[in-house]
Amino acid sequence: FVLELRHKKVHISKVQFLNLISGPLHIELQTELHAPTLCWHACFGQVTDMSKPLMREICTTAVGIQNYAKNDMFFYRGQEARHVFFLTLGTLVYRFHPHGPIGREHKVRVTVESWCVE
Repeated sequence: FVLELRHKKVHISKVQFLNLISGPLHIELQTELHAPTLCWHACFGQVTDMSKPLMREICTTAVGIQNYAKNDMFFYRGQEARHVFFLTLGTLVYRFHPHGPIGREHKVRVTVESWCVE
């Protein structure tokens, strides 16, 4: 599956001519790539409606792409929230103990076009 996915999607750093585009065109490209995903969250949808320049700034300076493997942990209980994660491919299972470590573990499946924050 991973090899098949790599053949279908090309990382932006692998497209050699993209470093030749102008700054404004680069900003527009980043906005077109990331704004639709960010708008899954109502807050970013409102940002888009209220200030397109602000959304362009967010898309060009505050968005990163991360890949995770099965059973990878990307935040821990008690850790200060510094990121919002948008699931664009695959499945995420969020496991937590709502009543502390001695309670029963709960699992929530996060689907594509969803977001989560700890």
